[in-house]
Amino acid sequence: FRTILPNHNIMSTSIIDIANDGDATDASLLDGISTGNNKKSVLFFWAEWHSPSNTGGPFDTVAKALAGQQQTSSSSGSVQFYRVLAEEAPNLSRKHNVTTVPTFLFINADGTVLSRIDGGEDVAPVTQCYSKLVNSNSTAATTSSSSTDQNQSQPSQQQQQQEAPNSKGKTTQQTLDDRLRSLVTSSPIVLFQKGTPDAPRCGFSRQATEILAASDVSFAYFDITEDDEVRRGLKSYSDWPTYPQL
Repeated sequence: FRTILPNHNIMSTSIIDIANDGDATDASLLDGISTGNNKKSVLFFWAEWHSPSNTGGPFDTVAKALAGQQQTSSSSGSVQFYRVLAEEAPNLSRKHNVTTVPTFLFINADGTVLSRIDGGEDVAPVTQCYSKLVNSNSTAATTSSSSTDQNQSQPSQQQQQQEAPNSKGKTTQQTLDDRLRSLVTSSPIVLFQKGTPDAPRCGFSRQATEILAASDVSFAYFDITEDDEVRRGLKSYSDWPTYPQL
């Protein structure tokens, strides 16, 4: 399932919006290792439910500010920015192993990843990685996770421990897995969706509930927009990157 979103458009700040995999195909972002042009590129993966990366949030603001430099700086004019709605472009997200938002990929002209940022709350590393990309004069790049990626992952783990404390001494992941297993087995049919059956928050969640209702079957549901731990954890548990899930 995927939600239906607005068509591809080019923003005034030189950011190309990628609203789905169709847009990614049109921009040649799914072709081999190329990013679709001979420029260095920044891919900014975001989600509507994630306020810091949504329109007007700090990550959105810094991305637009950096992209705006394209119009005034000849040294950075060879960098193309893409703003990717992560859950609605699952093929592109899988290609780059995107499992959280925001995710930033800083890509050389030959399509190799120079550095990346996965998650976090600090926008400073975005500017630092962008400067590194602009100043890079080599197309050779490391494909391993950057130190920024490693640093950003640590707060997320600490946050999970705070959200899911375990008085019995199990690890946080074990506790989350137990909770997910309980949710999945709580009913013969469980729909993990955005919103509720009466008020779905995306087109494909609405379509899923309509199909189930038309089939005259009873089902339980879970609103993943109300629980970020479940929303993130279920993707790994079920090995599927988007919602809804049945």
